[in-house]
Amino acid sequence: HEMETFHAHKPICHCKNIPKRHARVTVKYNRKELQRRLDVEKWIDENLDRLYAGQERDMPEEVNIDDLLDLPNDEQRVKNLQELLQKCRSHTETFIRELVAKLEGLHKQEELQSKGIEHPVICHGHYRHEPYHFNNPHHHHPYPHTQGQNHSL
Repeated sequence: HEMETFHAHKPICHCKNIPKRHARVTVKYNRKELQRRLDVEKWIDENLDRLYAGQERDMPEEVNIDDLLDLPNDEQRVKNLQELLQKCRSHTETFIRELVAKLEGLHKQEELQSKGIEHPVICHGHYRHEPYHFNNPHHHHPYPHTQGQNHSL
């Protein structure tokens, strides 16, 4: 039974030691949603770099995902992006079409944060989680091998 106490000594980087089961499920869900959003942001940056190669000064400061998600439909999103990228000399049609498709089912940043999305980020700082394990390694039962003195029998 003492194997359980060894978990505290392993590198803590997978968020496995969250005290409540439902908290772990929430973090998994949020982490997945956050990762989707980060992937789209990275994809946008890479594609803008490619589209605006040689004309970096004309590149828009940002393509704001939240602003696009606020628009009522894909038609408005396409129109917004066309206006934003109008100075681009490369063809932007494919980029716009693919980006609008990627926005499907994506969550706004404030929604992700209100659902506790910040938890997985905290998990990456190993030292942040240590107090949970080292302060209460064995809650109410001092040692598992006191079974011989079991008072409930």
